[in-house]
Amino acid sequence: MRARSIVFDVFGDYVRENGGRISLQKLAAVLGHFDVPPDSARVVMSRLAREGWFDVERDRRSSIYTPSERGWELLDSGLERIMQRPVEQSWRGTWYMVIFSVPEKDRAARVRLKAKLSWLGFGQLAPSTWVSPHDRLADAEAALAAVKSARFDLFAATSQGQRTDLERAAQCWDLDGLATDYQAFTARCTDILAAGPGALTGASAMTTRTKLVHEYRKFPFRDPQLPGELLPDDWPALAAYEAFLAAFSSLEDEAMSFYRDITEQRATAGV
Repeated sequence: MRARSIVFDVFGDYVRENGGRISLQKLAAVLGHFDVPPDSARVVMSRLAREGWFDVERDRRSSIYTPSERGWELLDSGLERIMQRPVEQSWRGTWYMVIFSVPEKDRAARVRLKAKLSWLGFGQLAPSTWVSPHDRLADAEAALAAVKSARFDLFAATSQGQRTDLERAAQCWDLDGLATDYQAFTARCTDILAAGPGALTGASAMTTRTKLVHEYRKFPFRDPQLPGELLPDDWPALAAYEAFLAAFSSLEDEAMSFYRDITEQRATAGV
């Protein structure tokens, strides 16, 4: 896990539930349990503040960090996506298509657009062509229009039948690999639950719970939530989601208690 990702996970879960703000010293104490050195914590928070994700205020010798409006929007949208229950989508057989190009000099913008299209549930059919069974063209258009150098076209189309649709889904998304990873993640959560209450305590509960969020958060980027007509039988997304929620919830009391102990100890120490 990168320090940057851990920071967002800690703010999205623990800091959010404990006043929404935290001093750098207390945050560094928490991040230390994720093997993030204090100097690295300081550098990461300084960078994130410069990027506009956090507001900083001084309180005596302490720097207090609070998510900015932009930061809260990111945390809220991420939480909503992670906690959204997978449901079988209905489908009318229409594919929604985005064709776009970005000059080589704007490679970073192209990478961001690809990530955004993946987040919206589009799959890459060809180097410049992305498709989705869900009508999210308006969201795609907004993302593309924000890049001045992007050139794009939007279409709605139908295929020649279900066999072609299944081939298209298998071409655009690694469904076999995704299913395997869902099953492995479900097994890990099942092991945590099988260990029973109290098996993980203190720092282990906090770090394990955060790592579960970190791992599960990758699935919404990879899983386009295809309609049932385009999925293999016994698709494991729902089982993984339910196992994640159960394991995540089972660690909450112990993890949150440990977080509060850390931050209260730092407060008692005068930082």
